[in-house]
Amino acid sequence: MKFKWPKWAEEQKRQELSVQRLIPIRGIDGGVVITEDFRLVQLLRVSSLNLDLMSHRELNEAMERYELFLRSLYFPVQTTIMSQPVDLGEYIRGLEARWTGASTVKQRLLTGYIMYAKGIETSVTMIQRQRYIVVSEQIQGITKQTYEESMMQLEQKRKHIKSGLEEIGLSVEETDSLDVVRYFHTLYDYEGSQHRPLNDHLLYPYITGGNVCGVFEKE
Repeated sequence: MKFKWPKWAEEQKRQELSVQRLIPIRGIDGGVVITEDFRLVQLLRVSSLNLDLMSHRELNEAMERYELFLRSLYFPVQTTIMSQPVDLGEYIRGLEARWTGASTVKQRLLTGYIMYAKGIETSVTMIQRQRYIVVSEQIQGITKQTYEESMMQLEQKRKHIKSGLEEIGLSVEETDSLDVVRYFHTLYDYEGSQHRPLNDHLLYPYITGGNVCGVFEKE
């Protein structure tokens, strides 16, 4: 006979539901967030300019180009700055790959480098500021066709932002699904994002209610 704890089971289910409601996301499709109110949201990672090193002429030109970019926007955008833990995962994996097959002396040196790099990742004093521009597109309907059309509209907005900012001298990168999950992980659990950073092999598809397009009709 299997003994059950009904109160404990109900409490656990209630906690799981409350945590799920914290992040009102229906799914993530190729780095694009699908919200519960049927909007497509894209995060674009943007570099920065060191204005202190610019001359007055260079500064004025940069400001003028940025003003022209803002005037060219025909849709609303949101800018955000996120303080995130330093990501040295690729560097650490490279050191670990070199450790195999190395001599005993080199292995000891590489072990020290790896531990030092991991210490930087988990240090509360070592952070990096990432700048994002957030753009969205409302899905006009519940069919697969309207979903694909909204994706195309979002792509046009993304291209407009990228070309405009690159003219100023900034680099714009599209975030993938792992970047988006790390963004929300940092936002809701900063300490956990430091000590338990997410990697590719830990990333599972974030989908509620079936597949990403499962809520849309075929026609």
